[in-house]
Amino acid sequence: MPPPRTLSPGWGPRTARAAAALATNELRVAYALHPVRLLTELRAPEAVPALITTLRRRLRPHDPYRRVALACVEGLGELGDPRAEPVLGDALAHPALAEAAVRALARIPRPR
Repeated sequence: MPPPRTLSPGWGPRTARAAAALATNELRVAYALHPVRLLTELRAPEAVPALITTLRRRLRPHDPYRRVALACVEGLGELGDPRAEPVLGDALAHPALAEAAVRALARIPRPR
C-alpha cells in the first residue's frame, strides 16, 4: 500500500484553507463539489473538520446537494479519520448515501 499523500508540492497551506472555506460556505454550496474533492486529495489538516461540517449540513431533510454530500462521505472514507464516525453514522439513514457511508466506515481503522 503506498503511503498516504499529503499536500502536493505545488499546493501550499493556503490552498487547503481556501478549499476548506469554499467547501463550508453555505452561500456557495453549488460550488462546493470541487473544493471537497480537493480537500480529500490534499489530505491537509483542515480536510476532515471541513468535510464533517459540510456533510452535517447536507444531511438536512430535502437538501438538494446530494452530490456534495456523497463526495464528503467518500472523502471521509478515503481519509479514514475516526472523527468522521458520528457523521458517517448519521449518513447511514439517508438512502442516497447509505452504501457509500458503509464503505467509508469500513475504511476507518479500529483501535486494537
